[in-house]
Amino acid sequence: MIEIKGLSFSRGNHEIYKDFDDRLDTGEAVLLTGPNGAGKSTLIQLIGGLLQAESGEITIDGKAVSSLSAKEQALLRSIAPQRRSFTLAYTVSEVLHFLPKKMRIADNSHLVDQLGLTSLLNKKVTELSIGQQERVSLALALSQRAKYYLLDEPFSAQDSESTNKIIELIAELKKENGVLVISHNQDAIFKYFDRVISLA
Repeated sequence: MIEIKGLSFSRGNHEIYKDFDDRLDTGEAVLLTGPNGAGKSTLIQLIGGLLQAESGEITIDGKAVSSLSAKEQALLRSIAPQRRSFTLAYTVSEVLHFLPKKMRIADNSHLVDQLGLTSLLNKKVTELSIGQQERVSLALALSQRAKYYLLDEPFSAQDSESTNKIIELIAELKKENGVLVISHNQDAIFKYFDRVISLA
């Protein structure tokens, strides 16, 4: 379980979280929604150890995130950021092998096929459309062997077919993992999630 207790965090004079509590269990997919500036991406960065809370605690399977090394965190959770910058002309296949072998799932061919990347494996990622690049980023995150997956706007720039394929992947993942998904597209997809966290 990822557990958030009494979380407080501010940016400058803007208070984003004050005494915030929630959790993410294995076996569930949770949708995180809210207006711009509500702290959706910030929450993923706090869970991922990229930001430090002012007070409160975030634990992953009972271990405080603040006490875990980057390597230890990577063994527990995987993050797909909203925008991953691809500046070097690696092929899609090369990008999907960025992770050390011991950190990757044994076979990601199902992910590659489900995300419509099979025909793009030999193309340079810098030559792909934004939507295609985002699916590569998602495939990279989901190829990481982890217990929890934190996905920031995985449906942005995707057509309806790709959105449905991603939803199917999330349904498969939640059978054994916990999945937290940020999306503005709440009305269209909330029914596919076990519960919704709405930030003011």
